Amino acid sequence: MSLAKNVMAMLLITGSLWGCSLNAEKEGGKPGSLAGSQWLVEEIDGEPVLEGSEVTIGFTDEGRVFGSSSCNRYNGGWHIQGQELVFSQMAATRMACPETLMQQENRFLKLLGDVHGYQFAADGRLVLETGQGVTILASPAAEQE
Repeated sequence: MSLAKNVMAMLLITGSLWGCSLNAEKEGGKPGSLAGSQWLVEEIDGEPVLEGSEVTIGFTDEGRVFGSSSCNRYNGGWHIQGQELVFSQMAATRMACPETLMQQENRFLKLLGDVHGYQFAADGRLVLETGQGVTILASPAAEQE
């Protein structure tokens, strides 16, 4: 084979292997993966989410995080760096709502910004943890039709 064909073959093989490694990192919808998953928050720092409110976390395959923080929406970026979960460029809407919901929302967004690690509990729930050991506990959200 000519040098050009050898180089082209190497590029194709390298590209294929790189693509496979990306898919392995972001296996959306598979147990143990954040990519492509959506969660309903049950507890924030050991306290149950207020009745009638909804706090959610969604992770896209493209590295975006989004959800409801009680009465507002938030979004930003996410990625895994070594063993650490990193959120970046977080933003939220700022509509007013009842004081108790605002307190819950502020506590959730502050903790979410401090999250460094995650794990999946034996029952399938997601546990997000700050460096100080404070947790956010979430269960898988029902699939939307």
